[in-house]
Amino acid sequence: MSWHQRLLGRLNLADLPLAWLQLKRQPIRYLVAVTGIGFAALLMYMQLGFQSGLLDSATTFYEALDADLVLLSPATLNSGNFQQFPQSLLFNALGLEGVQQTIPLYVANVNVQKLGGVKPTSLRLIGYDPDAQVLKLPDVLAQAAVLKTPNYVLFDTLGNRNTGPIAAAVQRKGQQELILSDFSKTFRVMGLFRLGSTFAADSNLISSDTTAIQLAYRQINEGEISMGLIRLAPGASAGRVQRFLRQQYGRELQVLTKAELIAQERDYWNTASSFGVIFGFGTIMGLLVGGVVVYQVLYTDVSDHLKEYATLKAMGFADGFILTIVIQEAFLLGISSFIPATLISTGMYAFLTAASGIRIQMTPDKTGLVGSLTLGICAASAAIAIRKLRDADP
Repeated sequence: MSWHQRLLGRLNLADLPLAWLQLKRQPIRYLVAVTGIGFAALLMYMQLGFQSGLLDSATTFYEALDADLVLLSPATLNSGNFQQFPQSLLFNALGLEGVQQTIPLYVANVNVQKLGGVKPTSLRLIGYDPDAQVLKLPDVLAQAAVLKTPNYVLFDTLGNRNTGPIAAAVQRKGQQELILSDFSKTFRVMGLFRLGSTFAADSNLISSDTTAIQLAYRQINEGEISMGLIRLAPGASAGRVQRFLRQQYGRELQVLTKAELIAQERDYWNTASSFGVIFGFGTIMGLLVGGVVVYQVLYTDVSDHLKEYATLKAMGFADGFILTIVIQEAFLLGISSFIPATLISTGMYAFLTAASGIRIQMTPDKTGLVGSLTLGICAASAAIAIRKLRDADP
């Protein structure tokens, strides 16, 4: 039996009242400890929430794609900066056995003048053939016919507040005319859908391929596309077609399955960008804050009760019993702090989602991770603090 299993075996629930009495004997110190540890847990929740919000916002667009394989330029590192490649390369895939359809996709950020505002808003424009039904979004599929009219677009209602009252105007009037920030072209929002904003843009627009080329004429080069979508014939092997395409394109293009595309995007933001380092550092800082607070509280508590612990030893109680009391105090502190931190974080997630348009949700994996880290750091701090028990000489 390992040491931690033996330790857990000693944590008798019958002894909990003694550990609780030790803590509540000084309510101010207990409240300060719970506040400090709770703040550390809250900090970890916020860092994990920001990180998951970033990853979810970066991959929501990819998750909505209705495609088996995706072609990208090797220079495209993430969904916020698509590099174009010749459309002819995509059409070359049509001759391969198992390929049923190829769809060119245009993605570019356009600056649009805000309604009643001075500064423009940045919107991600997604353009494709409306008959291709590229995005598996009910609102978009239901309004596909609208996109066939030149300069008609759909607007994403899940964008952040920097977009201004565009969605409200469309809901009120049924449509809304917008103009690019350089006043070169106008277009009309004829409907709404729900996808979600990203860190690279305030919201999203969906249009036909021809409208996208006209509106993003400065970003889209003639004869080039941002992504190439491939749909396979029924029964075709995605792995087999992918291998053939990789041999055909070599280093000219990335050939990815949808799952690989999403995984590559998440990996970029987690490891290749500074965001992953920043969020990871914030989580570590939360752990350190919680650890220092717990250690100080337990160390002071043990020091204040050395005489009582020495008396217990003189009465025949083993060191293990006293050790159990200190460990139980640590776990009580952890649980007392974790529960309110979780409730507050849930409310803050909802507020940030509404304010930023970035989807941040409380999930079981976040709760499990923060709970484990909180209790773990409490146990570790207790293990360090109990060294003071050696001074309890009966």
